[in-house]
Amino acid sequence: MDSVLLIMRLLHIVSGVFWAGTLMFMALFLFPSIRDAGPEGGKVVAELTRRRFTEIVPVIALVAILSGLWLYWYASSGFQPEYMGSGVGMTYGLGGTAAVISLLVGLTVVRPSMKRAAAIMAAAAGRPDEAGMAQVQVLRGRAGMGGQVVALLLLVAVAAMAVGRYVGT
Repeated sequence: MDSVLLIMRLLHIVSGVFWAGTLMFMALFLFPSIRDAGPEGGKVVAELTRRRFTEIVPVIALVAILSGLWLYWYASSGFQPEYMGSGVGMTYGLGGTAAVISLLVGLTVVRPSMKRAAAIMAAAAGRPDEAGMAQVQVLRGRAGMGGQVVALLLLVAVAAMAVGRYVGT
């Protein structure tokens, strides 16, 4: 087997598992827990930000997407229309599209909301006034809703990748 193909598959699967698993955990468990913790939840968001979570996850997502795009190009012999129009090609294409959209939602909704909420909490030394806390709650709600959208899109991507090779065969 081609060593580049092996490396790309490994990169795609490992980064995709990490990305999808992390975002599903966040949408289902972490964001609701942060929301329910009230002001104390801000400490968790601040720690995630301090540990560069909002920078690391998009890089991992990009690795998953770029390696997946390479695998799609490889499997389709250079994006041949016959392959791309087949059941396999369309299923992988749907999964890839869902992954790209989820990254865009994460970068434009989830990440900025988390960072802004963390900044408000940090500026108020973890104890914002009532107006600041209201703004943090709105931002957390936005991040949580965006996280749910991302998790759903990643579920579609994972499902498409899992069954893609068997569709239309």
